[in-house]
Amino acid sequence: MINKISGRILYIFSVLVFKTCRFTFHGLDQLAAYEESKTPLIVTSWHGMTMVVAGLLRKKMDITKFSVIVPDDYRGDVLAFFAEHLGVKPIKVNLSGDTTLGIGRKLVSLVRMMSGGKNFLIHPDGPEGPAYKVKPGLTFIAQKTGAAILPLGCYCRNAYHVNRWDRYTLPLPFSKIHVQLGSLIKIPEDQKDLEPLNKELESIFNNLTFEAAAKYYLD
Repeated sequence: MINKISGRILYIFSVLVFKTCRFTFHGLDQLAAYEESKTPLIVTSWHGMTMVVAGLLRKKMDITKFSVIVPDDYRGDVLAFFAEHLGVKPIKVNLSGDTTLGIGRKLVSLVRMMSGGKNFLIHPDGPEGPAYKVKPGLTFIAQKTGAAILPLGCYCRNAYHVNRWDRYTLPLPFSKIHVQLGSLIKIPEDQKDLEPLNKELESIFNNLTFEAAAKYYLD
């Protein structure tokens, strides 16, 4: 019960943010490029910007076409309730103790969902950090599903930052929020070593975040 209450509070707060905050975007041409590509899409940013990224999905995309991976624990219960109310399908994965077979079954499920038209929201440094470090899951899933990766950088000055590893950002109502969209990234099927790309993605995310902060003050 407490998890549902927490999820409901998070959803109500998000609606207040989406309705009162002023969102600005740069790089929206990448959404047109995605539509032309006819491939699945993985929208991704640093974990602490989940609330802000949800604003992009609500305002500029069809959020009901997205799924999100959540932990299979009490945190996942809260996030699943929040996601379902937003119109996003949550997929629970035991991220701390799942077997290789269990993860494999989930991956097969993800591939089928993407083949059926679902897109994904994935945070590469989640769910427990370390912050600002890309884990292998993002590029692995993108390669196996043939999805394009859309990296984002986000910035909001007037926000409450939760005192935890990712400094989760809760924009204050009536704030200004800027989202910087990066270029779509496709991973070749025959690329065997993904670690260099993971390192490159860390730089891309950080640079997009700097760009978002700079353009926040220019608009």
